[in-house]
Amino acid sequence: MLFKMILDGSGEDERPIVRGLLKHLTIGFGCGLMVGAVGLFLVLQALGNMRLDMPIIFVAAMMLQFGPVGGLVGVGIYLSRITDRSRSDEDDNDDGPGGGRKVHVAGPAAPRAATVTLRPASA
Repeated sequence: MLFKMILDGSGEDERPIVRGLLKHLTIGFGCGLMVGAVGLFLVLQALGNMRLDMPIIFVAAMMLQFGPVGGLVGVGIYLSRITDRSRSDEDDNDDGPGGGRKVHVAGPAAPRAATVTLRPASA
């Protein structure tokens, strides 16, 4: 329901980006749950000889803590894919001079240091 509201709120040109973001969020959350289940299994195998009387809510909490982290990793992977880092801001700037002309830029004058007058302290 929430994902449908997000998709309905996006414009036509934003819809593929939002769809990919939600897809990676869901897949990352699922992978996080899977990693949590494997980690829980390994912990239980390592502590197999011990008598563990823990409520099922603790088992679910150990698994579910990996879900949101996996979702954030999925979103980060998607954002790094759609972000084009090879283009720099200089490529987009066509306002500069062209044709081999060199523009002389004069820097600001250095500020003058104020003269310091030391006086003896009066008591």
